[in-house]
Amino acid sequence: MTGSGREARRKRRAALVTSAFLAIGPGVVAGVIPWRLTHWKVPYPAPGGPGARAVGLVLIGGGAAVLVHSFARFVVEGVGTPVPVAPTQRLVVGGLYRHVRNPMYLALEAAILGQALLLGAVAGSGGRGPGFG
Repeated sequence: MTGSGREARRKRRAALVTSAFLAIGPGVVAGVIPWRLTHWKVPYPAPGGPGARAVGLVLIGGGAAVLVHSFARFVVEGVGTPVPVAPTQRLVVGGLYRHVRNPMYLALEAAILGQALLLGAVAGSGGRGPGFG
């Protein structure tokens, strides 16, 4: 097998493992856990009003985009995965990694904060947000 064929095979395997890790790790933290707490129910009227909901949607969308981009960088640039037992072959330094040590954490924080704003489950809501009352 040629060198480029071997690398393509490694990238396919890395993409599969990375996709599974994305679903299991961040998928649970930013998907399953918030759903268990809120069941995606939005109180009416939502705390913060429509402005908070709009900001929440932007944070969720931006966080999701950054998260997927960051995971893809591991496959394309690093030829590996973010999973510690299957690390990259090359250091990932492009894209957002050029400016931030770990954009995945920032992306998850943005998505979780966005969900809190969208669903009205923020500090100071007096515990009246979904899943808190």
